[in-house]
Amino acid sequence: MAARVRRLASLITLATAIAVGLVSTGSAGLRTTANPTLYVVYAMNCTFSIVDDSGKFVTSIPPGHYQVDVRTPVVFGMYPGTPGQSDFIACRGVPQFQLQGPGVDLFTTMTAGCDSDRLFTETFQPNATYVAQDLNQPSVAHGTFTTLATGASSPVTVTYGGGKGKAEQQSALVGSLSLKGTLHATVTAKGALKLVSAGKTVSKLAAGRYKFAISDQDAKASFNLLGPTYTAPKSLTAPGFKGTHSVTLSLTSGKWTYYASFATLHFFRVTG
Repeated sequence: MAARVRRLASLITLATAIAVGLVSTGSAGLRTTANPTLYVVYAMNCTFSIVDDSGKFVTSIPPGHYQVDVRTPVVFGMYPGTPGQSDFIACRGVPQFQLQGPGVDLFTTMTAGCDSDRLFTETFQPNATYVAQDLNQPSVAHGTFTTLATGASSPVTVTYGGGKGKAEQQSALVGSLSLKGTLHATVTAKGALKLVSAGKTVSKLAAGRYKFAISDQDAKASFNLLGPTYTAPKSLTAPGFKGTHSVTLSLTSGKWTYYASFATLHFFRVTG
């Protein structure tokens, strides 16, 4: 009986070891490499850049199999338009990305603006030119890249988020440029958000450097900012933070969005 128990225990141990080995090998295989990826990174003004897995702008690549990952900073279809809007903030709700060239005819509206990330598989031919554009404003949102005459794409290390491109970073800018003014932001204990200047809600500003003085009293909320050229929201305070904080930023021309929850968006326009 004891011998039978020992044999059974040995078999269980062996089976477990084999299973662990298979899972480890499989997991390692899944994690290690994948086809290289071209990231189409949209900005809020409906323009885009194309970067590779290392975050470098794509101008020429080896021919071969690639993933094409199209991304927008937020779900454009959820972004409310402004009546009479003449610009292309959030592509007016629906991107129209097109990539064409030998063997490739890719087009996506990001599910009519309902997705912020779509992945495609394409094969790029050697010694060819590929044209990318957003059909909302093709004269502005466009770019090209070429493929080499020889060589082939090769698997790259999976980074699970690398190569997204560099969003504009939160920073306290220094230098000799003077401040245009101070904007006071308040996030109440219930998550309500206000942005005022000289006691009035901010609706229009001149381009330049501004100090954001933030009082965040809701540890679950955060103060988020989206500029016209941003490729990702900028969090001026983070979830979990409660207190006061200040940061100085350069505001460029265009429509700006700020929010504590994406369910309630607020806007102001920068001119000049």
